[in-house]
Amino acid sequence: MKVYPIACESLGTRSFAHIVVTDDIVIMIDPSVSLAPTRFGLPPHPLEIAASWKSRRTILDLIDNVDVIVQTHYHADHFTIGVERNFEFTNRKTFEVIYSQDKIILAKDHKHHLNFNQQKRAKWLWKKKNLDIKIADSSEYVFGDTKITFSDPVFHGIDSKRGCVVETFIEDCKSSFLYTSDVCGPATKEATDFVLEKSPDIVILDGPTVYHPNVTQEEKEVAFSNLKLITDNIPNVYIDHHYLRIKNWSEILKEEIGKVLPSFSQLNNQKPFLLEAIRKELHQQHPVNEKFYTNFNNGIYSREKFNQLLRDFNYYKYWLKLRSDVELMIERRI
Repeated sequence: MKVYPIACESLGTRSFAHIVVTDDIVIMIDPSVSLAPTRFGLPPHPLEIAASWKSRRTILDLIDNVDVIVQTHYHADHFTIGVERNFEFTNRKTFEVIYSQDKIILAKDHKHHLNFNQQKRAKWLWKKKNLDIKIADSSEYVFGDTKITFSDPVFHGIDSKRGCVVETFIEDCKSSFLYTSDVCGPATKEATDFVLEKSPDIVILDGPTVYHPNVTQEEKEVAFSNLKLITDNIPNVYIDHHYLRIKNWSEILKEEIGKVLPSFSQLNNQKPFLLEAIRKELHQQHPVNEKFYTNFNNGIYSREKFNQLLRDFNYYKYWLKLRSDVELMIERRI
């Protein structure tokens, strides 16, 4: 089994998309890309938009190789919604290409344990005709020697306000991998227990939402306590997503749990590049002409300029290597 990060905070976007290749199947998990429309009172810097474009392009380039899509919930940073959103380079056509009839889709139940907004988005998927779509919640699916096991619905945070997600455990005859999705720490005992019960070779988790002003100190302490429990019992834990929306993430980890965890990008040997976390500095050091946003919102932008931006900051090669590595892995498997 091999796991490849496609889009996440350590790769410059608000996302948690990745691809898992086993001897039996190719799985894409939470295939979406998003950016915070406003952070520190500022819109996304063009470098962030370039990373979003490249991440979206990579998802679309790899989707034809995919057998199974796992959809853990329906927030836009995990689920490609079927409406036009400029910063995410998505529209109805993008939605149709990703969630296509030739894929098996294992998705969070759209009728239960979701808030109103997620239920509304989920209907786009579940009402789409002729899809091979199955409920993920509390379920298990076997493809040859590959088994995918989903947790019961667990809170997106401490309670049901933001709905629930399903954690995903994948194992084959060689190794095992667990993806928590958005458990915010984990913030609850239930989400933590699923990880400890499965005791996988590798865990990818989203970490405490320390950046959010509405998260209390008590909630942070519980989340870090659960995180420490996991890291004390499982050796290979990678952290990303919510937690990497702050610049000093590694220092706080060291203080709270006594160690620094690698980012998700480091699973594929890429040094993390956080862009949202340094948005203020990006705007200060690389000012943006207001005309850029006017043109961009009118659909006027240059893909080559986006590529050049990524090259200038030494971020471009990651996605090129990712695509070739995945295709080579699939070829070797065949």
